[in-house]
Amino acid sequence: MTPGYTHMKAVRSLGPVCGADDGPLTRITEDPHSVTCPDCPDLAEIEALPDDATSGGPEIIDVLREARSGQWRKVDGVVVDMSTANAILTVYEAAGETGRAKLVAMPIAKMAAVCWRIVGKYST
Repeated sequence: MTPGYTHMKAVRSLGPVCGADDGPLTRITEDPHSVTCPDCPDLAEIEALPDDATSGGPEIIDVLREARSGQWRKVDGVVVDMSTANAILTVYEAAGETGRAKLVAMPIAKMAAVCWRIVGKYST
């Protein structure tokens, strides 16, 4: 019988931090010394960081502006890098009032996907 992986416990979900399938040989632990999954320790550090903003909040645009300047930020548990923040802010700044309100109300993952689609459409 081969030993199963021991994953770091995720904060926002019931499964492991790395998102691996929790098969019959795997288990989840909060003890960082017993983690054998190669992906979990690095991801656990990122997951443990507090959120800088939440979707729909008025501070999200300020957080994205900080991320655009080169400091990655975390929104609703999702790490936002410089290029994603730039794509979102490019669309946000070009939109009208109603478009801005709709964009800010979206969850960050959907906001990024919509903005990348729009930016990609006009970049070619």
